Amino acid sequence: MRGLKVIPWFLEPILIAPWTLVFFGVAGEQRRAVVSNLRAMFPEWGGMRALCGAYRVFWNFAGTYVDAMRSETGTGEVDWVIEGLEYFDQMAAHEGGCLILTAHMGNYDMAAPLFSSKFGKTVYAVRAKEREAEMQAIKEAELREKERLNPYFKTLYNDGGEMLGVELARLLNEGNVVAIQGDRVIFDVSPVEVEVKPGLMMRLPKGPLFLTRITKAECFPLFIIRDGWRRYRVKVYPPVKLPPRKRGPGDDPGLPAWTEALLQGVMPYWDQWFVFEPVFRRVEGGEE
Repeated sequence: MRGLKVIPWFLEPILIAPWTLVFFGVAGEQRRAVVSNLRAMFPEWGGMRALCGAYRVFWNFAGTYVDAMRSETGTGEVDWVIEGLEYFDQMAAHEGGCLILTAHMGNYDMAAPLFSSKFGKTVYAVRAKEREAEMQAIKEAELREKERLNPYFKTLYNDGGEMLGVELARLLNEGNVVAIQGDRVIFDVSPVEVEVKPGLMMRLPKGPLFLTRITKAECFPLFIIRDGWRRYRVKVYPPVKLPPRKRGPGDDPGLPAWTEALLQGVMPYWDQWFVFEPVFRRVEGGEE
């Protein structure tokens, strides 16, 4: 963060690519997870193509991170456009609570404070704590400053406790907006594995879908796409229509609609999907 105040912008592409390669080599577990996800999503890909694709994921992550740091330190501005403005306005005008279903794409720490004022009601962004205590302290200070500057923006942490779901349900019932990433299973949450395409299995957390069910909140898929150097697009989709819940054993009949809502953001922009754990797997007999 100190370095960004003295390094000129035109050195960014020169420095990001080699540093990304260093982390790509060191982070073996994360690299293998991304390769595994890509091979499952695109079974026609060979090993080398998947490896190159994984590097693109790391490279985009690095670019997004630097953009966020530039914005954080006041050394660079980010341009935004909204695609699906009618759904964005529908979400803002909705009288009850809304759940924003998003994925680990772009940087919603950067986007949420900016757009929270557009809603006229508080946006609660759910995030996981950093792995390192020192990094968590830095992030905490950053987020508290954002909350000070943006009164409609708040952060809640998913630390594996059971009370977060109760708190989120209360906030939605009070008419607030909750933004939650529904593509990553962390801590001791209850996962569910769904066949999203013939032979393609996806592992998801149950919590966001369950939260939508019990609160009956409108759920809008929203994804943040990096279009280029400090240029981002907020892509908003129509609300997810879930079929009625059936009593008895078995998976929620709303799972296909829920996973389709996630896949419409993840699949076309796979190189900007920043999940570094295994999510997808292929089963024998699946379609190529």
